Amino acid sequence: MSFGKKVEEVVYKPGDFILREGAMCDSLIVVKEGQIEVFKYDLKRAKIPLALVNSGEYLGEMSLIMDKPHSANAVALTKTVCLRIPNDAIEEQLKTVPTWLVALTRGLVMKLYKTNELLKRNRIVDETLFSTVKAIETKVASKDDDEEKAS
Repeated sequence: MSFGKKVEEVVYKPGDFILREGAMCDSLIVVKEGQIEVFKYDLKRAKIPLALVNSGEYLGEMSLIMDKPHSANAVALTKTVCLRIPNDAIEEQLKTVPTWLVALTRGLVMKLYKTNELLKRNRIVDETLFSTVKAIETKVASKDDDEEKAS
């Protein structure tokens, strides 16, 4: 599978948004290095953490497969290096895949989307995930403070 020169490498700083809930998907994001928090906001604008994405994982697949806006936000927790594979390159590859497999994948993605919506509506939060994200944010903030003091 080759995407040619269409793949772009992008570097994000801690706090940079990689995906925004409600924005249309323009590419699949593959994480080469770093950690990303995926979250939604509830009706009161409280943050609901959904996932921690690490090196070797990817983002945007739900929007890409369903051709819908992003269902969550993704923010870099650490310096993060990603590969952006544009939708047209993905669509070209999907033409070579059996249609039943694409349909099965779309069905699974839809189930995951509905589960995420149910969790959001019921304000169900994974406390371990929440603690892990907070620990990473604290570590990055501490490192930034140390670098600032050194300069």
